[in-house]
Amino acid sequence: MRQTGVWGDDRADDRTRWLKVSVPFLLCGVFLAAVGLFLPVEQWLLLLGMMVAYVVPPLGRETIIPVSILLGIPWWLIALALAFLDFAGGLFMAWNFPLVLRIPYVGPRVRRFMAAGRAFLDRRPWLERLYFIGLIIFVSIPFDGSGSIVGSVVGRMLGMTKIEVLSCVTIGGIIGSFAVALGIDYIANLIPAGAWPWVSVIVFLLIGTALLVMYRSYWWEHKANA
Repeated sequence: MRQTGVWGDDRADDRTRWLKVSVPFLLCGVFLAAVGLFLPVEQWLLLLGMMVAYVVPPLGRETIIPVSILLGIPWWLIALALAFLDFAGGLFMAWNFPLVLRIPYVGPRVRRFMAAGRAFLDRRPWLERLYFIGLIIFVSIPFDGSGSIVGSVVGRMLGMTKIEVLSCVTIGGIIGSFAVALGIDYIANLIPAGAWPWVSVIVFLLIGTALLVMYRSYWWEHKANA
């Protein structure tokens, strides 16, 4: 097992704790301010809503990106926004992991996930030898549970340093977001313009069904862990 780097578990950085908590949020504010310089207000508000929806479980990029493109946000912009959120989330976790463990409801869930993940890795030691590439793939694959937060926890269990985890989360976020966005944009360009009203209805029905299924699974998981 590789040794973890110092993940802020000591008390030496207490004087800068407020800075470590606020910087990821400030970076998101700077990103939104920069995007607001060239986006119409309506589209900027829509992008903001999609970014908030991405942060709040159980929605992931596999849902947020198609909806955003369908509503008129450029594919590259929503991909860039979600990749930036993955970077900011990874940065927050790298700097504030002990703080996250003390958050009610979130901390116990993270601890349970770490315990289960540690047992899983102990039975499959060969996975730890693929830690860097494996974590990039884990973050980039669009499914419920992947992303910067869980990816950071997995990286910590694998004994990776802050820089290694942040690099994997950032690279995986870029690959995953741009791959999904490019795929959806390519499919959209193949559909004749006159078919868009019917396609929009079908897409919204599919998205609604997916959201309902994810909400139900998330609700049952919450009820089981209560």
